[in-house]
Amino acid sequence: MINELNISNFKSIINESIKLSNINVFIGENGCGKTNILESVAMLSAAKDHNLNINGLSNKGVRVTKPTLTMSSFFGEKQKSQIELMVKFAVSNEMAKCKIYPVDKDDIYSEWKDKEDSILDKNIEIIIEEQLNKLHNENLIGKIKLDELKVKIKKSVVEDIEVKNTYLSRYLIYNLNTQSLRGISNSSKEMPLGINGEGLDVLLHDFSKDEWAELKRYSYLISWLDEILIDETDSLKYKGHKLGRSNSFLFFKDKYMRVNNNVFAAENSNEGVLNILFYLALFISKKTPDFFAIDNIESSLNPKLCRTLMKIISNLAVEHNKQVLITTHNPAILDGINLFDEKQKLFVVKREDQGDTKVEQIKLKPEVKDKDLKLSEMWMRGILGGLPNNF
Repeated sequence: MINELNISNFKSIINESIKLSNINVFIGENGCGKTNILESVAMLSAAKDHNLNINGLSNKGVRVTKPTLTMSSFFGEKQKSQIELMVKFAVSNEMAKCKIYPVDKDDIYSEWKDKEDSILDKNIEIIIEEQLNKLHNENLIGKIKLDELKVKIKKSVVEDIEVKNTYLSRYLIYNLNTQSLRGISNSSKEMPLGINGEGLDVLLHDFSKDEWAELKRYSYLISWLDEILIDETDSLKYKGHKLGRSNSFLFFKDKYMRVNNNVFAAENSNEGVLNILFYLALFISKKTPDFFAIDNIESSLNPKLCRTLMKIISNLAVEHNKQVLITTHNPAILDGINLFDEKQKLFVVKREDQGDTKVEQIKLKPEVKDKDLKLSEMWMRGILGGLPNNF
């Protein structure tokens, strides 16, 4: 897991450091830079994936624009020529970082390059020497030949770097779109789930018995749901259960409707059930990334449902070793967060007088725990900040 994120010279963020946990929720007024935080990690992810081109960035959920706009640009500040991003891993306290610059700063289609790539081998040698010195100081080298020990340490270091790079390189920003969830639009090619909701039916089809059992535990969230069906042969289409605009094999049974007339397709379903299933599948599945972001998690969801869903995914994140960055504009989401749990964090994002983005973690004093104060009320009353003050 990553416990610290440092961002320098990225969009509205001049220089910011954020301490992270499993669940990280960001609130703030529109345009304050919440999504820029998510995208900064996506840029680092693309660098570790060696895919810093327009397709690589777009497929991770980055809103691609001219490099001169991607790098911070404020009045009175000379624009720097590169973006610097760094994360620290919780267990080892090791770092992954990139210093990326555009090949052509005026071209929106420009590829980006990472200066850190060229010193990777040097970093490995430094780590090997550090571990050898530690073993020597602790008198643990013994009679093992030094060359053999170096080979073993290098293999371990390289494997560890690959694990960390994979953790980062699989990072995606999910921003759900109803047409994509319904299988009508398919713009994202990411697997197993596209960033806009594509592939939900395929992932559910591949669920194990244990994963299905876990998913069904939360069926109470959808009051009318009787059963989820995956029609892999698409036979229900020819029985008139869907028009055929959708490529999704996902169907539902409504427990309030008459038998033989209660099956309908994802392309006809309400968006709420699709969003709920997507989020549950995202956190439950072993095939989805361990580290990801959700932009505007409240989209299409009832306020009470927002609160309950947030409580559920906070637990699922810990159970399935997932780490997530979440943005929201719905106060109800906050009521599903427990700020007295160190694995859950809330941040207020705002812009300073000159326009740069700042991030502040919200911490509650212990005496608040026994009082009947809802985070949603505290936000709406202006106690937490993160509200517009220009009207």
